[in-house]
Amino acid sequence: MEILNTSEWLSKPRYVCGIMTGTSVDAVDIAIALFSNHDGNFKFEIIATGCYEISEQIREFIFRIISEYVPVSDISLLNFVLANIFSDSVKKLCRNSRFPLKKIDALGVHGQTLYHGPNDKYKEYMEFSSTFQAVSISALSKLLNKPVVGDFRPADIALGGQGAPLVPIFDYEFLRDSNENRIVLNIGGIANLTLLPADCKKGDVKAFDTGPGNVFIDMAVQKYFNLNYDKNGEIARKGTLIPELMNNLKSVPFITKLPPKSTGRERFSKDYFFYLIDEYSSSNTMNEDFVRTFTEFTEWSIAENIRLFAKNPKRIIASGGGSDNVFLMELLKKELPNVIIDKSDSFGIPSDFKEALCFAYLAYLTLSGLPGNIPSVTGASNETVLGVIAMP
Repeated sequence: MEILNTSEWLSKPRYVCGIMTGTSVDAVDIAIALFSNHDGNFKFEIIATGCYEISEQIREFIFRIISEYVPVSDISLLNFVLANIFSDSVKKLCRNSRFPLKKIDALGVHGQTLYHGPNDKYKEYMEFSSTFQAVSISALSKLLNKPVVGDFRPADIALGGQGAPLVPIFDYEFLRDSNENRIVLNIGGIANLTLLPADCKKGDVKAFDTGPGNVFIDMAVQKYFNLNYDKNGEIARKGTLIPELMNNLKSVPFITKLPPKSTGRERFSKDYFFYLIDEYSSSNTMNEDFVRTFTEFTEWSIAENIRLFAKNPKRIIASGGGSDNVFLMELLKKELPNVIIDKSDSFGIPSDFKEALCFAYLAYLTLSGLPGNIPSVTGASNETVLGVIAMP
């Protein structure tokens, strides 16, 4: 059996498809890549990418599950709804790119995070960390008739880690440099950093979430302007900072917490968002002012984590939807004037599909029987093979 047989699986190039939905729950991002092994050095070639919107009804269904107490039947249904959405999206990409589905060797799927609580303790008789990413891996495997790897985070959590971030092993393999200190920045719903010191070894890598990325910005433009996101930061640019709100946000303990650390919508939730809106609304406050303030807070929290935890960075390599926010990136450049800021596209990695590509790579590692976590990043006790494999 080639799967989990390292020498067999790595003996020839493999087409792996990665599927990603993030905290913003706005679309399914898919990347098909050809991965190969050259004397222990991995390479990839991007074959096709696609982005497929998630309907408003499904988004609302997911957000309700995240934010409210719902029956188990809703969660069960969502597992199969997502399997069908992901299957249809993969088939659509194969048709559009004229890449035969039969050539795909395997798929890696992150699943939709419904809850992430690596530090939460509930009751004295249930003192366990937990995380949950929705999608039926078995159903997806049957629908596509392919091996599917998913449920990547629990193995790391079981070993005492945060279960996140998982992207750093991809960053380490494909974006480290022998001569310069680099930071890989992803701005999705939540923002995270990977610190890659010059000529680093795997154990030198640090990575962690910094706080909100697009999550509060998106909530604000949805509430006030009926839009899913602030294109190019145009709305924020018209607003004025609300100093009292900004000071409140700057006091959020997570921002300055020592790594390893990870977070999600359970901490930066819709309830917290509406509390802030109610608390700081006044007759002098314009709708654009909230978008501006949340945008400035995202930028400040990223920069503050870099100031606190990164040593003399030379370059930031940015990806994720937030890297397309022109105004946000302008603010970040002003905050960190001595650091070069590039997008990952300049390094052959499409910024909008980097995470999908990463989960394709994680599946590639899992199917070869190789570890996918980095203990210096997550805090796990040791390296481990990640994920669950479903066979057709």
